[in-house]
Formats: sequence, structure tokens, C-alpha cells
Amino acid sequence: MAASSVVSLSSAARDAIHGAVGAEESHHMHMYMHDFSTGPNPSAVVVARGTGTGPTLRGSVDRRFGDTLVMDDALTDGPGPASRALGRAQGFYVAASSAGGDPAVLVSMNVLLTSGPYNGSTLAVSGRNAVLAQVRELSVVGGTGRFRMARGYVLMKTASWIGNDAVLELDIFVHA
Repeated sequence: MAASSVVSLSSAARDAIHGAVGAEESHHMHMYMHDFSTGPNPSAVVVARGTGTGPTLRGSVDRRFGDTLVMDDALTDGPGPASRALGRAQGFYVAASSAGGDPAVLVSMNVLLTSGPYNGSTLAVSGRNAVLAQVRELSVVGGTGRFRMARGYVLMKTASWIGNDAVLELDIFVHA
């Protein structure tokens, strides 16, 4: 009998949450993330140095297994520096490949949207970024505002990469 009560309570809680959130919708957003760790105003900074060695990233300087960077990257509607601001990508990434020719970083970031219909909403994004792959897929694991209880994925491509500075193209697909 106790198990039956738990199931009923869980179903009631689910229904209450679903009712509070409303009907689920699909959303697609396209934007560019400007990740710069060099120059006078970097948007990504090393906060911990790794001790290992690892695959060298094409053209990058002094990146190794365990390096941890914190980022506050601009999100824009185009790849150029003068493109319209859409928000910020705030979080961290860690060089997670210790050997071989497949460099990857663990990414954990919040996509903060600061304009348009989703202004003030966030998406929580996490996953493995195999930086040399043509297209990488990360998970949308949650969100706030219009994206409360979100789930989905991000397709990431490199638009440009010079040294340790990159512009990444993001296609975000969300259900919330």
C-alpha cells in the first residue's frame, strides 16, 4: 500500500509541475560564441594548470591535460566582432584528453540570453567537445525562465580558430 501512495504522489507532483510550466514547445536558436584567451580583454582565462601532457590543439599555445579555463564569452548573431549581442556563455572547460590524437574538453556552461524573446532565460549545457571534430554535440540539461526544465542539444562547429582564440557556431535545439 505504501508503494501505491508513493506512485500516486509522484504522479500528482508530475502533473502539478507540468501544469505550472505549461505546454512544451520546441525552440531553435543559432548564434556564435567568441572564446578568446589572448589579447588585452580575454573572455576565457586559465585558473588551474594541468600537470599532464596531451594532444596538441591545432595552433594552440601551451594547453595540456587538466588545464581549466573559466569563460564569459560573448554570444552574437554573426561571427564578426561587431555582430549584434544575444547573450553570454558563462562557465568553464577542462582539457580532458590525456593522450592520442583526439583532443577534447569537458564543457559546463550557462547560456544567458540578454535580448529577444528569451531575454533573461538561461540554458545549462554540458558535454564533451572533441575540438577537432567538424560537428560536436553537447547536451542541454536544464534551464530557467522560458526554458525551465529544458532538455535538448547543441551542435557546435568551429567558425574560426587562430592560436587560442576561436569563434564557434552554435545551433541550439531545445524542448521546454
